[in-house]
Amino acid sequence: MSEFEQLVIHSHQVFFALVVFAFASILYFDLDELKESTSQGMRGFVISIFLTILCGVFFILYTTWGNDGFFFAVEFSLLVVFSLIHPKFAVSFLIYLLLSRPWESIDDQMMSSMARDGSILTLLSVIAHKIIKKQLYFRFNLGTFFLIGFAIWVFLSGFFSHHVTEAMIQYNEIFSKGVILFILIQNSLEKDKDLLPVKAVFVLAILEKCFVSFYKSHFIATNPLEEANERLESIGILSNSNDIAAIFVLAIPFTIYFILKSNLKPFNWFGSFLALLVMSFLVWESQSRGALLGLFAIFGAYALVRIKNTKLLALMIAFGLVATLGSFKLMNRDSEDVEGSTSNRIIFWKAGVNMAVKNPIFGVGFWGFPQNLPAYAPDGNTGSEKEHMTAHSTWVLALGENGFMALFLFVGLWGYAAYCAWRIRSVQPEYFLAIAGYGMTITFLSHTYLLYPYILLALSITHAQILLAKHKPSTEELMLS
Repeated sequence: MSEFEQLVIHSHQVFFALVVFAFASILYFDLDELKESTSQGMRGFVISIFLTILCGVFFILYTTWGNDGFFFAVEFSLLVVFSLIHPKFAVSFLIYLLLSRPWESIDDQMMSSMARDGSILTLLSVIAHKIIKKQLYFRFNLGTFFLIGFAIWVFLSGFFSHHVTEAMIQYNEIFSKGVILFILIQNSLEKDKDLLPVKAVFVLAILEKCFVSFYKSHFIATNPLEEANERLESIGILSNSNDIAAIFVLAIPFTIYFILKSNLKPFNWFGSFLALLVMSFLVWESQSRGALLGLFAIFGAYALVRIKNTKLLALMIAFGLVATLGSFKLMNRDSEDVEGSTSNRIIFWKAGVNMAVKNPIFGVGFWGFPQNLPAYAPDGNTGSEKEHMTAHSTWVLALGENGFMALFLFVGLWGYAAYCAWRIRSVQPEYFLAIAGYGMTITFLSHTYLLYPYILLALSITHAQILLAKHKPSTEELMLS
């Protein structure tokens, strides 16, 4: 095992321990509420059950992983118990697993099954708690309608395509997870404070990615003649510099406001500024133009939320746009590389539009963009990215592979989430800022079927629904403030 692989495993152990600590801290403040919901005689019985589960899970994991996996066995056992205590911990644990993705660096059958096992655990926790609390309802809103409609349309586009077998496999392995997670988030979070563990794991997972990415890019040589990578890189599904930068852009508003709302006063302002500085530096290190535009969108959205003077707002946005475009000139990327990337994107976007125009109902079928690109590219020119033939745009990919109705449903989902985020912008501005920044970034990346958009959209819609339902008399204040 290389030094870098050991460092990644150790970082997983440390950050999973931080997740355990975060859950324990949140549970501590929930103890009074838990005591009120259970009788004194029942408490001992419940505690004994949880201790039995803790010991049982630890025994199974320790038997599988041995001494090298001792800390993982302890951490995962505790996280399983937390997940059974309340659905908010279950869905938070699942989100952390899917973001951290330890199975990409730890080649182990038990670890490889964690995503599936975590999904089952979350589902069982949600169902059990709904039955116990007699809350037998399914939270449904306009966002749910757009999501389910989009999921059905994407399924049909793959089912009626010429590559139906591959489409169904990829639908089940990749896209369906985001849909399921969206629904689980909506139905496992009931109160404003239930969002706290979700935000905590979101911040911790991205900080872990920041650490690993920085180390890999600056201290791991790609070949003996190079000191380090020229662009920021990570590992696994986010190894590409553009993709990891997009996730940093998504996480910046959550990280900053999580620190600002903490009890670290008077250091919370310093901590948030430091987090902004470090994560912005990592975005710059990625040399991703789309991510830099995403940063501009975050600052523009913040100005839109906070600045009431229209002229000043327009001036600041114009200045920010000029500064962002000017920063492109300072990039270390080779001019031929930049021109080639731009040329390829234009080719892919035109091909995606052609796919939809000639196949307006279902496009060329889910997961069919690469194999159909030569037939729809202008003059048959597929560009220079032979191994990366994707739309390089979340919106174009949805359109080209699934048709106009799919794009309408997908944009509708984003639009409704943005509307919800705007309504609670005075109390929870991070959602609107994240939607603006990440939405801008993925205009140049193919994130249509990944988990990250659905986590963001589900949290935005769910938190807005909770706040607006709780404070119905002050809804006007939330909208106008």
